[in-house]
Amino acid sequence: MSYTPPGQDPYAQQPDPNAQPNPYGQPQPPVQQPYEQPGLQQPYAQPWGGAPVKQNNGLALAAMIVGILAIPSACCALLGIAVGAAGAIMGHISMKQIAQQGQANRSQALTGIICGYVGLGLGILNAIAGAALSLNGGFGSF
Repeated sequence: MSYTPPGQDPYAQQPDPNAQPNPYGQPQPPVQQPYEQPGLQQPYAQPWGGAPVKQNNGLALAAMIVGILAIPSACCALLGIAVGAAGAIMGHISMKQIAQQGQANRSQALTGIICGYVGLGLGILNAIAGAALSLNGGFGSF
């Protein structure tokens, strides 16, 4: 047995001089550039080159919500017509605002327009079908 000086671990493993370096070991820190100060982190760059973030149009979001609600509300003819028309009109107004002010959520306004017109059309079809059935005397009389 060999002598271990005080303060050292007698059971510590001695490094193997023939061992290959561990490819999964901790990465070495990058070499510091001469113009960098030690200990200071470089500021993060803007993700898109500093382009300003566009604002969203609140009316476009409201048009999308009302337009989507117009489709199931078309089960009641007058409600479907009213809600569908409101969604389509709000969508058109918000599209104009988005074009003038350069805002971001054009797709929400377009969804409000499309769903509003679909709800409006379904409401009109429901009203026509309801009127035709009541003029014929309903389902019971043939």
